[in-house]
Amino acid sequence: MHKPNSNRILFDRYAAILAILAAASYDYGMRIWLFAGIAASVSVLSEYCCLRIQKKPISVANLDAGVIGLILLLMLPATVPVSLLIMSCIFTIIIGRAMFGGKENPVIPPAALGYCFCLLNSRSEVTSFPVSKETLPLFRTDGTILEEGVSILWNRSGKFSVSVLEWLTGLPKQPIGTGSIVLLLAVLIVLSARRAASGWVIVPAIAALIVGNLALSSLQHCAADVIGSCLTNQALFAIIFLHADSDYAPPTLAGIAYGFAVGFASFFATRILYIYDAPILLAVLLSPLRIWLSRMMLFYDDVPDAVQERRAAV
Repeated sequence: MHKPNSNRILFDRYAAILAILAAASYDYGMRIWLFAGIAASVSVLSEYCCLRIQKKPISVANLDAGVIGLILLLMLPATVPVSLLIMSCIFTIIIGRAMFGGKENPVIPPAALGYCFCLLNSRSEVTSFPVSKETLPLFRTDGTILEEGVSILWNRSGKFSVSVLEWLTGLPKQPIGTGSIVLLLAVLIVLSARRAASGWVIVPAIAALIVGNLALSSLQHCAADVIGSCLTNQALFAIIFLHADSDYAPPTLAGIAYGFAVGFASFFATRILYIYDAPILLAVLLSPLRIWLSRMMLFYDDVPDAVQERRAAV
């Protein structure tokens, strides 16, 4: 199968992220663009330093480090302190990327590892959100009233009491980039169609997640249950930008198997174990499974057709 051009994928990812940032800046003001510039710049600079130390060549393709920093920012609250953002971007590139295979042999989605770093350093600042959408100061947000997000309530009760307008325009008390079901679905369709994200992973992951959550519901408010399962815990965002990332996602049948594993594991971790933002954490924990499935698929593809037919017959 023809592999899509890496520069085109890089452009598609930046375009999708810029669309999400534009929607977030409408809700929270210029702080979003300022922090986006900081996240992308620090990440690219960290990538440059790592490559210089390793004496490796630098190319346009390495600008995808900026995408990693922006994905990390979009998974955080709009009130995240700038110091935490900078430290997390540096950790994400140096540890999550350079020390885990680099660009050539990626092992773990770096942004997921960076998010884990944020949680370990300051869980309260990562899981607290502005009560309502409002223009925030550029740096200090001490006077902003914060509450726990809607994901915690969803995990324990399955309640999703927000208006249809908020489904469309973006939920309050959510991370920067994960609030609007319409915007995320548009990004999903475009990235999948242009093969910048793996539809083999996305479709079964979302299907398994929705089926699991519907099984626990009364089926009286199916639309709310479906949207709640996708928007809470950053599930849809994590599936698109972490699990289905074309640099990490297993191909074809292996991708389908991995997608079902992601969906059911996300459902079990959030609704049974009450683990906050489990879909992001699973991008790290399920990395061995993803690697194994990818290698098995490559091994199968390398076997002559006659041998494959005998295996299929057995």
